[in-house]
Amino acid sequence: MRILMLAPQPFFEPRGTPFSVLGRLKVLSELGHQVDLVTYHLEQDVAIPQISIYRSPRVPWIRSIKIGPSLPKILLDVLLLVKAVQLLLRNRYDLIHTHEEAGFFGIVLAKIFRLRHLYDMHSSLPQQLSNFQSTAFRPVVRLFEMLERRVINSSDAIITICPALEDHVKEINGRAPEVMIENVTTERDPADISEAEIQEFRANYPQVDGKKIVLYAGTFELYGN
Repeated sequence: MRILMLAPQPFFEPRGTPFSVLGRLKVLSELGHQVDLVTYHLEQDVAIPQISIYRSPRVPWIRSIKIGPSLPKILLDVLLLVKAVQLLLRNRYDLIHTHEEAGFFGIVLAKIFRLRHLYDMHSSLPQQLSNFQSTAFRPVVRLFEMLERRVINSSDAIITICPALEDHVKEINGRAPEVMIENVTTERDPADISEAEIQEFRANYPQVDGKKIVLYAGTFELYGN
């Protein structure tokens, strides 16, 4: 299967959604699918078999992008859309796989080019407007709520990343074809870690012997104000 994936984020950057995008790409590669990823001009490429990365045109004065909704993201999303249309006109795809707000134009592109659409839902975008204090203007929030409902009701399948999002989707459309792939902190199952590996770790860190170890596996990005 050949997939066009749209990820409106700086990729790869070690934070939230880009981690999920990276995980999706690795799994799709292992399953033998070919993926053309369209993403922002920011950050560094990663080498994954059968994965090609296409970047939107460079905007010289945008060298980083903050987490959450912002005016620069609107410009970058428009450029990402242009790049996606160019690839759709040039290549034949079986599926469009969109992340976050790319779902808004993903459902339109899927209809125009007669493709199936998979929406990867990492958050509720109307809720983001409130969480990041982007706007309290009710008509804008209602517009995003309407667009979110349209994406959920129109997508051929939806991936959510946590129980709260899964419940949110079901509240909007209890019949939506949704599956939850919960974000995890490691690619390895803790149950597979042997006693020998545990002892080796303790030997390398004798100062924590007999004490509980707390590991923070998140990022240090600032979310909100």
